[in-house]
Amino acid sequence: MTEKILSLLGDFLKDNNIIDLDLGQIAKNLPLDQIMDMINGKDEYVVKRSGNLEKYDPDKIARSIKNAADQSGMQLNTSDLAMILKDIGKKLLAGNEHLDNQRVHRTSDIKDIVLQVLAEEGFSKIRDSFDTYTQNQN
Repeated sequence: MTEKILSLLGDFLKDNNIIDLDLGQIAKNLPLDQIMDMINGKDEYVVKRSGNLEKYDPDKIARSIKNAADQSGMQLNTSDLAMILKDIGKKLLAGNEHLDNQRVHRTSDIKDIVLQVLAEEGFSKIRDSFDTYTQNQN
């Protein structure tokens, strides 16, 4: 990978308040077309706890919320889950006072948004279970 692309990637990550990642590791783990899509703002990415970057996947969030609902003994219907994911997407993709329209988000920021949306939508029991569930994932 050229130094120019690594420089663009570094600048892009700094603009997204992500400064502690190994650019060489990212270049090794992500295909060039995904890196270019990320730099050009075509996709959202997540910084995993391991430091790896992955494309944002709302299905993973849905799965975690469903697991938390199951653990809390509650069931979510498809329309409730769709509404929750839509609200998470709005907050995440539109940015908020803490994220400033970022295109790359840390797992912890996404978790905070999920917890906020679950509380706002009246799913406090699932919210508490999601918080416990994600803490156990560490």
